[in-house]
Amino acid sequence: MTDTPASPPDSTGVPRGGQAGAPSPFDRLRDLALRIPEGASELLPIIDFLETFPEQVTEQALVHLVGVTALGMARASQGGIWDGERWIFLRGSAPAFPTNPGKGWTSLPWTHGDESYGQLAVKSETNPPGLGLLLSISAPLLAWRRLEALRIDQNRALALQLSRLNTLFDLTRSLGEVQSKEDLVRLMAATLMGEFRIPRLLVVGADGTVLLNRGLGTIPTLLMGETLHSLLAEKGLVHVVELRDQDHSHGFAYAAEPTIGKLSEEDELFLYTLLNLCASQLTSLELRESQILSLKLEKDLDLARNIQRRILPKRLPEPTGWQCTAANLPYQAVGGDLYDVWMASDPPAGGWEDEVEGDRIHLAVADISGKGLPASLMMTQLSAFLRARADRRVKNWGRFATRLNTRMNEVRDRNRYATLFVGSINPETGDLRYVNGGHNPPLLVPGNQDEARRLSPTGPIVGLLPGATFLEGHAQMDPGDVLVCFTDGLVEAESRDGQDFGEEAIISVVREHQAKCADEIFEAILVAVFKHMEGSGFKDDVTLVVAKRARA
Repeated sequence: MTDTPASPPDSTGVPRGGQAGAPSPFDRLRDLALRIPEGASELLPIIDFLETFPEQVTEQALVHLVGVTALGMARASQGGIWDGERWIFLRGSAPAFPTNPGKGWTSLPWTHGDESYGQLAVKSETNPPGLGLLLSISAPLLAWRRLEALRIDQNRALALQLSRLNTLFDLTRSLGEVQSKEDLVRLMAATLMGEFRIPRLLVVGADGTVLLNRGLGTIPTLLMGETLHSLLAEKGLVHVVELRDQDHSHGFAYAAEPTIGKLSEEDELFLYTLLNLCASQLTSLELRESQILSLKLEKDLDLARNIQRRILPKRLPEPTGWQCTAANLPYQAVGGDLYDVWMASDPPAGGWEDEVEGDRIHLAVADISGKGLPASLMMTQLSAFLRARADRRVKNWGRFATRLNTRMNEVRDRNRYATLFVGSINPETGDLRYVNGGHNPPLLVPGNQDEARRLSPTGPIVGLLPGATFLEGHAQMDPGDVLVCFTDGLVEAESRDGQDFGEEAIISVVREHQAKCADEIFEAILVAVFKHMEGSGFKDDVTLVVAKRARA
């Protein structure tokens, strides 16, 4: 009996497939195959295929192994495997018809159950008996390899989804703890760059302000138009996502490709999900900051309203034979209009010896430029100056206004100024002395039906021109006369078709109600202006003062 040859040793002297003294199962199969006359040509290639199969980590490598083994078994130099659409393995020239290659070719189907993996075609006159065995053995191995690849892909996809769910959970929790827009943008950037291995990231606000720069070096703090486009091209920022929540945009995020390859469609979808989540939180954060700011502003406005309530007189003086009524309607929570009516006494002993008149009615109406809290603060200053400098009788209102103008120029805020009408009435004689610094002319409507008089400006606006001078004006109020002082918010009140209420309407109302008291005339003017506006509302602060000298 002939000795069975042993497997050829490798470079270490150890038989292939096992350790010294311990032959592998494949070596034993080879020994058995060599004992059969046909085994060497038919079984040895199958054994080599089975031994090599585990090393083929991809489907393409397995197909290649099947093709090479088949060519070896057929001792052919040409052949391939056709999957129905293309050659997935090919050596030499391909036949025109893979499933029916013609004379000199052998064609066998490669199937497993109902699944077809292709058609094996080799250039061989005879059909080597081992080819069918090779295809029947390799087909289930290919099916198993595909299932294994599917399982690996599914496990990888599941692991990725779990990882991304954890990312969403961590980001959502962290977003709830963020207190500022800057911290939120930094958190967003750290999440994106860590999740997708993004090396460069830029976040720009809706106004072009750079909110965050990672990996871009030194760049301008404001990016718009061509400057932004050039930077995106230079730095390779190919992904652009708008940070948008419903109808509100917070800007854009620009990202480079990840260091591990391009983003897939699923990657881009998750990227958009993270950015949309951050955009929604940005809106919530801005709303929260707005609410905090509103609460703070409301407290400031409450303080300003309380100050104004203390400044504006609660009760107006009405010496014998005189009636006074006034009100202020601020356009916003606080306004810049001012009115005041008070009694001023004679100066103390040693004062103006040539003036021995009694107490006088002091009256002031002013309109600060602008609206809201800044105008209200300047109104407070003006009121304090008026009371401090005119609490006693004023000898000359022109000189008084000149000094007041100098003081207001020293303390005024930026371009703020005031129109001012201020003066005094002698309740015994009806003598009216005043100064009008660019204010709407008060209307003096005589009780005898004579033409109404407008007390026009006697100087410029107060607090605008440092060296301005003012003159004192004079008028006379007789029994039955009515003095109406107001700010421009009253006469400029518009109807629905854009018509101003105007001075003539005020004169007409006073004429109609001249015989009535100051309160009724005041009410009639307001009723008339509200009817004129037809519910449209005032567009500015409104102040109205009505003073009447009663008939004897």
